[in-house]
Amino acid sequence: MSIIYNLDVRCYEILKQLLYKDGYMTIQQIADEKGISKRSVYYDIRKINEWLEAQNIEPLEIERKKGILIEKEAKEVIRTRLKEIPPKLAYVFSPVERMKIIICSVMLRNRNLHIDDFMELCQVSRNTIINDMKEASKEIAKFQLHLCYENGKGYRIIGDLIKKRSIYFLYFGSIADFYKKGVLPLENPEKTEEILEKLKDIEDALDAQYVTGILYSIAVFFSTIESRTDTVEFSEKEEQEIMNTKEYQLVRERFEDLKKGEQLYLTLHLLGSRVQNISTDIMNEGIGHEIQRLSKILVKAFSGIACVSFEREAELVQAITAHLKTSLYRYRYGIQLGNPMLDDIKNEYGDLFEITSRACKYLEKEIEVPIPEGEIAYLTLHFGAFINSGQRQKEEKLNILVVCPNGLSTANMIREEICTLVPNAQTVDIISLKDYGKNHNYNVVISTIVIEDEENLIIVHPILTDSDRISILKKCMKYENKHHVNVSQITDIAKKYMSEKNLSAFKKELMDYFSNAALESYMRKNNYGRGICQVLEDSHIRIVQQPFHWEEAIQISSESLLNEGYIKQSYIDSMIQKTKQYGPYMFITDDVVLAHSEIEDGANLLGISFTIFKNPVIFTTRENQKRKAKIILVLSAEDQTAHIKILNDIMTIFKDGKNAEKIWKCQDTKQVQKVICKIVQEES
Repeated sequence: MSIIYNLDVRCYEILKQLLYKDGYMTIQQIADEKGISKRSVYYDIRKINEWLEAQNIEPLEIERKKGILIEKEAKEVIRTRLKEIPPKLAYVFSPVERMKIIICSVMLRNRNLHIDDFMELCQVSRNTIINDMKEASKEIAKFQLHLCYENGKGYRIIGDLIKKRSIYFLYFGSIADFYKKGVLPLENPEKTEEILEKLKDIEDALDAQYVTGILYSIAVFFSTIESRTDTVEFSEKEEQEIMNTKEYQLVRERFEDLKKGEQLYLTLHLLGSRVQNISTDIMNEGIGHEIQRLSKILVKAFSGIACVSFEREAELVQAITAHLKTSLYRYRYGIQLGNPMLDDIKNEYGDLFEITSRACKYLEKEIEVPIPEGEIAYLTLHFGAFINSGQRQKEEKLNILVVCPNGLSTANMIREEICTLVPNAQTVDIISLKDYGKNHNYNVVISTIVIEDEENLIIVHPILTDSDRISILKKCMKYENKHHVNVSQITDIAKKYMSEKNLSAFKKELMDYFSNAALESYMRKNNYGRGICQVLEDSHIRIVQQPFHWEEAIQISSESLLNEGYIKQSYIDSMIQKTKQYGPYMFITDDVVLAHSEIEDGANLLGISFTIFKNPVIFTTRENQKRKAKIILVLSAEDQTAHIKILNDIMTIFKDGKNAEKIWKCQDTKQVQKVICKIVQEES
């Protein structure tokens, strides 16, 4: 059975992915999801087939223009054989993974570590590990920390204790599986398991659910605590606040050998890492009101920047409040909770992430603490879940369950996408993995992790990919009602005219066609639109030489959109009225105004106008101060999301004050458009 080791981690993951796909998966889809070339995928499929043949299982076949499909009977056999694979599979670490391994190994050190130790851990040459250590040094320097070598002591990280521990928890989660599977060695696996059991016992006692993997990260860290001489210190007030929690009482009972400072620090992780709200006994009424106030500030900032209003704003504020109850506690004490979905969120929802990031600047001013990207990504999911919400027609029959261990923000985002993707679903419910039971009445179960023996399971990424969406559509198509295309009815008719073999192929192709058509429709409905270079027309750019009063300036800036039917006069009147009521709140920089109003005030089409005033327009604030606008943009939106990309481009252009001056100095409209598109291209 030595051939089993030919199935390395990537091959193993590809095979598991194919096992939980409800239909064909193309080579390109696999390449995109794994971030590798098609050539690498073909190579991995060849290795998988070698392993399958050694197990006396039919090899995978790649059908032209379709991809790979594993039949149901073969899936059961393969699943059984996969369970026999030893956990330690061959693995080649990426440069980023090696960097994280170096940092976490130094943080977990209970002995002197040297370059040879890192070479052995990462299985690379001395020159490679030296380069990796340089990258690790650059990375931790962002936290004002330093990777240093001391004679007789090996490599150490020097700097603030809270920050040192923060980077461990920031990075360890993404490499934890290597330790779980035995790819990387644990210094004290027995101690880790003992601590993990105690932490799970606390989780049960609290009737809580913690973010996936965090308890393991804590257990590994505290398994080496005895080798540390430094302890986190707290003020008397902080100590009292933490000691009053139920979490602390449970920690003190189960970890009585820990120093008091470490008991308090462990309690902080339990308080700050819950999927749900933190313990109510630490959230007094005053703090609760304060967090709700901060949530309203964040939602208002997002609405203002994104030029959107939320139909379910109160519900969104409550969702943000629930999230901030835990995350603000983490910010305060320097507890980093890594977000394994960060890259996926930035790739799939880049424009929404950027706007959320800008909105978070308002929150940072209030709390005087920087908000890390991982937290911004979670907040992006909250906003994304509500920004697309609207009236959805519900039909009977189809009930969908979302099982998501990565937190409510992820689950809400998945649910919102599913509701849009499958509008005939009667219910789309969310539960935690802890609350999942096999005896349920759901037609389809969607999960981000494998649930053994769940027949109706679809495995998806925490951030849905196109491949995930196609899988969901295919699975749900059989429940379409009489008002929708019914594949079964079509194939029943086709039975009279074709053989059983042809009928099966026809049905699969038909499902592919309709699911792809539905996906295209969904993507058109659920996208953040075109950028400014695609939308801004030459006729909507204007350079004005003479001076104007601000009301006239807004009218002039809007004329091209008005004349071509993008907006009504009522839209312009509304912008002027709001400026009179609230003052010149629409300045996005010292020199640039982004004028807009609500869709219902008279917006017909998505459009943007760009007017340069060589004689700056003077606005007066409510405090009677003067502000001068050199550029006035007018934005009209036809729905809540189609303008997001344009808006993000505008923010990108004007985040550097020099760009406004560069555009203002342009002498003709062609030059304006050329400069704008060049800036956007360079920044992206």
